Amino acid sequence: MIKVYSSLLILFLFLFISSCKTTPVATGTPVPASSPSPASSSNQKPLVLSCIPYASELKLTEGWQCLADYLSAYMGIPVKFEMKKTYKPLIDGLKSGEIDFANTGPLIYVKAHDVAGATPLVKPIPVSGKSPFYQSYVIVRKDSGIKTISQLKGKKFAFTDKESASGFLIPVLILSEAGIKDFKFFSDVLYTGDHDSSISAVYNGYADGAGVSNYLFAKGTNERLGDLEVIKKSDPIPTAPIVVRANMPPDVVKKIKDAFLSIDPDKKENRYFLDIIQVKSYIEATDKEYEPIRKAAKAIEKMGFGTE
Repeated sequence: MIKVYSSLLILFLFLFISSCKTTPVATGTPVPASSPSPASSSNQKPLVLSCIPYASELKLTEGWQCLADYLSAYMGIPVKFEMKKTYKPLIDGLKSGEIDFANTGPLIYVKAHDVAGATPLVKPIPVSGKSPFYQSYVIVRKDSGIKTISQLKGKKFAFTDKESASGFLIPVLILSEAGIKDFKFFSDVLYTGDHDSSISAVYNGYADGAGVSNYLFAKGTNERLGDLEVIKKSDPIPTAPIVVRANMPPDVVKKIKDAFLSIDPDKKENRYFLDIIQVKSYIEATDKEYEPIRKAAKAIEKMGFGTE
């Protein structure tokens, strides 16, 4: 009987500590503690928020769940967070209505707009940036001796995902502008699934070069980055928007938008989840801002690369 009570006590403590709605503990770890508005009704159908992992999935899930809790409290509508492994189920979910709003990459927004009628609400200012833009980097190991794109000939190259703007679309555009006509230029091409894995692939020697987002470099907390070198930077790319599915009631759309814009980065409890999801704050977004992504996608399709 004592063992049963002990097990229940341990389970209770784990659930208590892991909840995003608890108050900060004595260790100093900040955790969202207050609700911006009255709690939502448990009888109301929850809105589904989704994204794909662009860094550590476990840590991102924690951050996005905390953000979902904040949005739910602010709007008075329950919000359920679901992590998707790839962009395809995210777009399919927006199209079917199983996902109500989502964090997408710039290229995925363009596709979600065309396929599912999704529209952008807000876009983030990166946690280490000053504007709603970021860049794609082509990286190598510092000790590789590689200093230019042309020196990657016959080497192994890593992309993240064909649906990623900074991990595929823009790196391909960089390569094509350097005179590379197809992937036969490399001895092998890898798709790692996310930016952190691409960085690991280059760091550990599984790939000689990679195309990645500058987010992790800008944050500067990854010890592996000291052994890596950026040999090419892209032009600015508009940041990944928060989009809503088609046919969302206008009043709900407004509530979601207002909730994101209400997030005060100066509040400790908000800073906690904003740091995890790598966002400083949110500002309004429009479809027109992503026209350069459409043009880049069309350009590399003409070159025979494609993004499907």
